[in-house]
Amino acid sequence: MRERAWVPPAGETVTLLPTGERWDAVRTHTAIAARAFDVLDGIEGSAAIIDPHTCTAYWLLPPREAALAPWEQWERLRPYVTVLPARTDTSATYLGVPPAGRHNSPGLHWRVPGGWSGLYLSRPAILSAALAPAVLAVHGADALPLRCQVCDRAVERDRAVTAVGRRHPDDPVRRRLTAHRACARHARLTIKGPAQ
Repeated sequence: MRERAWVPPAGETVTLLPTGERWDAVRTHTAIAARAFDVLDGIEGSAAIIDPHTCTAYWLLPPREAALAPWEQWERLRPYVTVLPARTDTSATYLGVPPAGRHNSPGLHWRVPGGWSGLYLSRPAILSAALAPAVLAVHGADALPLRCQVCDRAVERDRAVTAVGRRHPDDPVRRRLTAHRACARHARLTIKGPAQ
């Protein structure tokens, strides 16, 4: 894990900083963030930026570490969660970063949990894992695509099949799996029909 000791600029004003240099950023609605905080506060202990005017929450991750959480997980969370792009040769995405001491509204501020670790950067695998049930809690059971149990990528509900087989050769028993049709065929699973 890269260094997580980054701290925001001191002072009294919000600073615009580009994503992808000092940190990567993940954005979601504050309703989803509130549900994610229920999980994250007990295990992660890092701060998040809250923008009450746009009802948006941002978590900062060590640079280039968003990719350490399975990319399929971030893909599955779209359109409810966005990984902000890193700077390229032709463009950059900027994020307003409140000063380190601003922990209350009004305006852009840091949301720090009780028992705060003092860290401003989050761990991507823990964050992505906490955001999935938060999206489901806010938007319902059908908000996210299913996950193919063969390749772990998202599979649309109307394209998923139910198959019977072993996910891995060393699985002791055959069981029902949700999969892409092509993944089920490739893994030589017995296809039973559309996933329920």
